[in-house]
Amino acid sequence: MSKNVLVTGIAGMIGSHLLDALLQKGYNVIGVDNLSYGSLENINHNLSHPNFKFYRVDVTDLDTLKVLGKDISTIIHLAAFKKIGEKDSAMPTFTINGKGTENIFEVAKMWGCKVVFASTSDVYGMSPDLPLNENGDLLLGPSMIRRWSYAVSKLYGEQMAFAYYHDHKVPVVVIRYFGGFSPRSSFAWSGGHVPIFIRAILNNEEVVVHGDGSQTRSMGFVDDLVNGTVLAIESEKAIGEIINIGNDEEMSVIDTAKLIHKVANTGKELKIKFVPMSEVFGKYKDIMRRIPDLTKAKTILGYEPKVRLEKAIQLTIKEIKGS
Repeated sequence: MSKNVLVTGIAGMIGSHLLDALLQKGYNVIGVDNLSYGSLENINHNLSHPNFKFYRVDVTDLDTLKVLGKDISTIIHLAAFKKIGEKDSAMPTFTINGKGTENIFEVAKMWGCKVVFASTSDVYGMSPDLPLNENGDLLLGPSMIRRWSYAVSKLYGEQMAFAYYHDHKVPVVVIRYFGGFSPRSSFAWSGGHVPIFIRAILNNEEVVVHGDGSQTRSMGFVDDLVNGTVLAIESEKAIGEIINIGNDEEMSVIDTAKLIHKVANTGKELKIKFVPMSEVFGKYKDIMRRIPDLTKAKTILGYEPKVRLEKAIQLTIKEIKGS
């Protein structure tokens, strides 16, 4: 397999760290990003690297993607648009995650590339079957609640992946990422609660908690997500599979805020502001527990998360303070 890869969403949190890892392993990387979420700051240190070329390109630009896909062995499709609140428009979510993803598979079909498609734990919805298993049933809420648009768009991408796999023999691996973070995370809700909490605590601001904070998440450090992604890129056994990638350490949102406060050791009191779910999400019901079954990742990829949540918080705070 050649070491020429194309990464969409290269300037995002996962994309930029994946770039670091791929260059270190000797890959030649073409990265594209429209910079709507990602930041050039995340990849500045690699812009002069001889094995990296960056293009400010939107994944809806099929003609450009066709040119960039020549001589590529694997496309890692990370670029996506995530709708958060009910007041936001859902159209960019469908356009980017729908048409943009279709374009990636068209390019892969054209040039014979493997595709590693980044899906999300959001697709499990409100499934009560824990830990969340790739072969389990999915349970989404009412269709008129627009926040489900992100999960639905990613499920559509998964279905498209297997359509191209079966109908056009495009080798695909679908990764369902569980929440991850790093010092390069977006400090908006699209980046998850941990980065927002870290910034608020370091700035002695109120930590905004949706609901009573009893909802749990399994948050992983970006190093583990990147490691799982590289394993998926390099694995032949993973082709045709859906694989959870993340950390199976489960912690409530309120306990996470307390842990960050302890690690930050600011000497200031922890200030928490509880906001009713309905004020943020309308009739959308937040998913109360989210923990992955990592059996498949361990069996097929040899994957094992290595960074515990407390250590990940320490590393993130240390880098933020040092920057």
